[in-house]
Amino acid sequence: MRFLACLWPYALFGALVQSLQCAEPLVRKEWYFGQNLNMIVRLLTISTVRRSLSIEERSNYIAAVKCMQAKEPTSSKDTLPGATNRFEDFVGDHILQTVTQHFTGTFLAWHRLFLSDYEQAIRECGFEGAQPYWDWSLDAEDLEASEVFDPESGFGGNGEWVPGTFEDPEEGIPVTAEGVPVSFDGRTGGGCIPNGPFANMTIHMGPGASTAYYEWCVRRDFMPQFFNESAHSNVISRLMLLPDFGQLTRQAELSVHGAGHPGVGGLYGTLTDTYASPLLTSNQAGDPLFYLHHTNLDRLWWSWQSRDLSTRLSDISGPVVANDWTNEVDRNVTLDDTVYVGTSNITTRTVKQLMDVREELLCYTYEDLY
Repeated sequence: MRFLACLWPYALFGALVQSLQCAEPLVRKEWYFGQNLNMIVRLLTISTVRRSLSIEERSNYIAAVKCMQAKEPTSSKDTLPGATNRFEDFVGDHILQTVTQHFTGTFLAWHRLFLSDYEQAIRECGFEGAQPYWDWSLDAEDLEASEVFDPESGFGGNGEWVPGTFEDPEEGIPVTAEGVPVSFDGRTGGGCIPNGPFANMTIHMGPGASTAYYEWCVRRDFMPQFFNESAHSNVISRLMLLPDFGQLTRQAELSVHGAGHPGVGGLYGTLTDTYASPLLTSNQAGDPLFYLHHTNLDRLWWSWQSRDLSTRLSDISGPVVANDWTNEVDRNVTLDDTVYVGTSNITTRTVKQLMDVREELLCYTYEDLY
């Protein structure tokens, strides 16, 4: 009886932990690949990964994004003077929090909350599924062929070629790559999105740190070689072997994070949009593809956590001040630190509340993990 009495607190704790997990989590899926033969061949070599968002789900998701772009913004003109719709509430929020949420210990946790808020917004626009992700590793060797960029069932393709270099850009076109420490050799585009549901889409804040009204088109400027080097499955395999969160967040932000930003945005593209100092990038949320890209980055973090949940649900570190990796300016992030998203309806969470995606506050999971 004494033995059973000793076990009772542990049984109670286990039941409590289980009760904190949501009963019906949303299941985040990969963007469906259609019938592209090259991708099918690649998938056969990566048997643990599925691309399973149906054609109808893809269509409904895109319709929900368009719905957000037709809705009035909830932000005030005092906070985001340039926001013209609900989608741009998120664009502006990301701009405002760039300095505090990139190359800091809260980078992954803040984006996890940001994506959860966005997921709720698209569901309010009629999408019944979970926020999908784009597994860039499946497209690392052939970026142009990715069904993500399909003009009929995806997000449209690369921009038309725009000449110029970082030192000598095309006149009248803003360079969004200020402060990005990569070579732009091998870029292939630069123009506005040419086709698909977001053809010639415009946003009304940026480039850079400004949230004042300024209309500019969403541009793409693919850099296939950089994308391959940053998003290849070999890179992800190395990230999965890192022993602690501090190394993971720093290396992921420098590698796979860049794949979906300068790898797609290049010299002129919206996804590369930067400001402030070198290595501190805003990486604009103005391209709808941003959310699939960052959802896969969250999936990567959850994949890493899931390999050792007993340790990694509490493993957090990294600086509270951007790029202060040696803590010369301030301390490291802890589980008790808070982050927030939104500019009118503000959601605040502790880092601890964002460590486990299965709990009620987040309530989602992934169909496949790395």
